[in-house]
This record gives sequence, structure tokens and C-alpha cells, in this order.
Amino acid sequence: MSRRKNAAVIVVYQTVPGLFEALKEALPDADIRNASLETSEITGDASEHLRRKVTASELSVMQEADILVLYSFTLMQVTQDLPKLKWAQLCDTGPGHILRTLRKDKPAPSYVMTRNVSKGIGRLMAEHVIGQVICHERSWHLLRENQLRRKYEQRNKFTLYRSLSQITVGFLGLGPMALEMAASLKHFGSRVHGFSKRPKGPAERSPLIDKFWHGDQLPSLLGEIDYIVAVLPSTPETKGLLGKDVLKHAKRSPVLINVGRGDLISEGDLLKALDVGWISHAMLDVFEKEPLPGESALWEHPKREL
Repeated sequence: MSRRKNAAVIVVYQTVPGLFEALKEALPDADIRNASLETSEITGDASEHLRRKVTASELSVMQEADILVLYSFTLMQVTQDLPKLKWAQLCDTGPGHILRTLRKDKPAPSYVMTRNVSKGIGRLMAEHVIGQVICHERSWHLLRENQLRRKYEQRNKFTLYRSLSQITVGFLGLGPMALEMAASLKHFGSRVHGFSKRPKGPAERSPLIDKFWHGDQLPSLLGEIDYIVAVLPSTPETKGLLGKDVLKHAKRSPVLINVGRGDLISEGDLLKALDVGWISHAMLDVFEKEPLPGESALWEHPKREL
């Protein structure tokens, strides 16, 4: 079947291996073009690849796009240079990087922007969070250190640990990704709490959440959980939500897992919470400043785990 005349041009800036090929296979009659002319594979540091400068030849391909599939870091570079664009589909989960860099002295982009909220990304995040919890509960990071030091040790920390069915996890944010993670934890018998800025009506309450909290109930929630899993976007309401002395209400010294945005808590407030014991450990996918500066105390802090 031939392509329809005046069909939309879909351009992929491929930083996800196989994405262009997958779209070509799924939409064989569509006009799909690959803008990643300079490299087809990710080598070395993936974050550097995602942030690399778009070349003039790549931009020329993007400028033909009606629909553009790419990461927000790339769109930030070219957002004002896309005259034909009608729709930008982000491969990542949020447009915050772009929204923060839009200049007030230039018109806002005229195209629609959508983000990745598929179940697939939620499942990947669920794997990540459950992996972090198991690694912490069973002290696998310490076992690795012992291996490197050729030290054989069998202490209670390695043989006596909580199973997933013995922990209570509190989610900050109750979007699709959080619910996907909650489903995985419930499968293993965990008790799951959920926090949102505003109360959830009966129709909005997922059966995956055992107890709902909202607004000024955050301190009470913190007192009942073993893990804090933050899945919040960066907004004026969420910035600094765990800052100042809020975490002093965390009676069980829970572990903080942040897979949302780094400005949920400042680095200074996070270090204080770790040092005084309000939280026992922090597992961070995001930071207040990114990339994390080389001089940051978080690099070598004994209570910050990968």
C-alpha cells in the first residue's frame, strides 16, 4: 500500500535503541524518518548521549516533522526552530525541563506536547523500586563490599531481614506510575499507603491503596510507613514538600526512594534528615541539582545507597 498524499511526517530522534525500527514495523505505511543521523547506538555515558548537542543536519530533518518523538532534553534545544511541528511526543515522563526553560520574551510553542505515561514505563519503575527495597532489606550492597574486600561474614543483617509482606510503603503521588508500583508491591503482600495534595473521591480511590492521605495529613502518613516512595512532578506545590523539618514526623526512620523530581527536598534538608536519623537511608534517582555536583556530600554519604 502506498503512503497517502500529504500524510503526516513522523520524525524520531532515536536515543532509545530500536525505537525507530519498532515504529517502522508498527506503522509500515507511515512516513517515518530518523533524525539521529550522527549515531545509531548509545555508547559510554547514556546521560551524556541524551544531552548531546543536536547537529545542523539532524535539525534539518526535525524541521520537516509534523510529529516528533524524542526526549525533553533534545526538545529543549530545538523547541523554537520547528515551524511545521504539530505534536511532540516525549519519551520521558515529564516536560518540566522544557517548561522551566521557556523564555518569556518568546511565544510559547504552538504544538501539542505529550509525555510517556504508558504502563510499560510504570512497570520498569516498579522493577526499580522493588529492586531497591530488596537490596536494602537484604543488605546486598554490604555483601558486595565484603566480596571486594575478600571478607566472609554471616551476621544477622544478612540472614534476618524483612520480607516485602512485612513492610508498609507510602507513595507520594498517586498517578498511573505509582499505581503500577503499588500493584507489584501488593502482589508480594506489602501494605500500601498513598498521599495526594487533595482528597480522592470514592470513584478515584484505587483498591491497590490500603489507606489514603492528603494535604496537611503528610506528617501523620510519615509516622506509619517504612518506605517513602516519591513519584511527584516538579510543581510549586511539590517543591520542598519534604523540606525543613517535615521528616521529623517519620517515626520509623523510613527509607526515602525518590523517582520523581529532585526539588522535592533540598540537598541541605536531605543531609540533615539523614544525619539526625529522621530517615535511615536515601535511594535517589533524582537530585536538587543535576547532574549531581562532584563536591556534593551525597556522593560518599554512608546512608545514601545507589
